[in-house]
Amino acid sequence: MNASVAQQAVDDPLVPVSIRDNFYQSSAFFPMPFALITTKNEAGITSIGPYSLVFPLDISEEHSMLLVSRASSNTATNLRRTGKCALHWIEFDRPLLQTVVDLGYPGVPPEEKMRDVPFELVPTPTPEFRDDPDFPLIIKGAFQVFECVLNGSFEYHPVRVAGPTLIEDYLALKVQNILMPESFRDKLRERREFPDMPISYGFRGGKEFWFVRHGEPFMVPVPEGKGMGLPGIYRMANSLDADVQFTEDACQILTAVPRPFVAAALKIFVDMAKEGKVPKVDADFINSTRTRWSTRRDP
Repeated sequence: MNASVAQQAVDDPLVPVSIRDNFYQSSAFFPMPFALITTKNEAGITSIGPYSLVFPLDISEEHSMLLVSRASSNTATNLRRTGKCALHWIEFDRPLLQTVVDLGYPGVPPEEKMRDVPFELVPTPTPEFRDDPDFPLIIKGAFQVFECVLNGSFEYHPVRVAGPTLIEDYLALKVQNILMPESFRDKLRERREFPDMPISYGFRGGKEFWFVRHGEPFMVPVPEGKGMGLPGIYRMANSLDADVQFTEDACQILTAVPRPFVAAALKIFVDMAKEGKVPKVDADFINSTRTRWSTRRDP
């Protein structure tokens, strides 16, 4: 932040701001990435809808996204019918942002909305969805695609005055597959280069959408010395269950776990080992799991 701007924020007194509908963009600064979501309608036409209000929901074991959408939108209507969609993230391309805004305009039927859209739509490479008549086409050139199935509604039922066409649906989308071009998968692994992702400040002033291009990402290290260390984890791990023992190399991987979560993480591996009738948890066992602690890379 510019030093003079930062000082101005410190010196200015806080004043109230009126809270209006779509408060995150009408009454606040709330920059967000956005996903282009493809779904299929009853005629088999793939439609694209841009959404900023799509967030990680269940981040452990089940893996899902929460989509907040107007209940009468093409995307929500198609999702309730087919239960399937694909979420796409694209790199910054300023001329394409006008298309993104146009695709978000409400009330336009897919046949009209998708006419002359510059995105190329192709079948998914995923075998389980490739021949599924309800699964939409995916956007060629996206650097990241989440293939999802509807996992029910997020259970939130606020009291509403507006009619059902104006209120939101809260849709839980179970992430079945994550697809990337190989070059972006390498960037994900190496953590040295990140996509040039456009960020939206939303619909402002009732007249326009605002976007920004972010700067170069930089790294801030996590605090060191706050974990338990190898000896402490090794003792704890091997005192949990007489039928499951941990090797030092397994415990070494878990030294990265913050101290408050060590016991819970160890319990996960004890339960998994007992379920699989594995008497010894080693580094290979931990790396064979789909947990956040696995250090093995995909092929």
